[in-house]
Amino acid sequence: MYKFRKEQEEYRDIINHYFRAFATADFSRVEFSSDIQFLSPISERTINGREDVVRFVSGVATRVSDVNVLYITIEYPRASGIWQMRTTKGTLYTLHNFFRLNEEGLVYIWPMFDPKAVMENPEGLLQWLTGNGY
Repeated sequence: MYKFRKEQEEYRDIINHYFRAFATADFSRVEFSSDIQFLSPISERTINGREDVVRFVSGVATRVSDVNVLYITIEYPRASGIWQMRTTKGTLYTLHNFFRLNEEGLVYIWPMFDPKAVMENPEGLLQWLTGNGY
């Protein structure tokens, strides 16, 4: 049976919900595909499946105080977005996320950090992402 893909604005809303969920740690409105994969920004490890992806991003979100979405573009089956998150310690990270989409929603997420804040305190980024020593 053929599954219809969502409209462009529906995908934009899904990505917007994903970004904004980091400020609330509530990812329940984010439409993750059953085949979701998340490429870890600190290792070459790919996190697979809704449960593990939500567990990882929810943990990071506990250390986020604010989110600012700058830009989202959709070119199905790909999308990208530029956004900022402020940590609970006040560091501002700017990120570019690459997404792959399917009829269920987000099927692949690859976050990349602007190196400026990372270069200022590379250990701080690792502590923030992992929660170790944060």
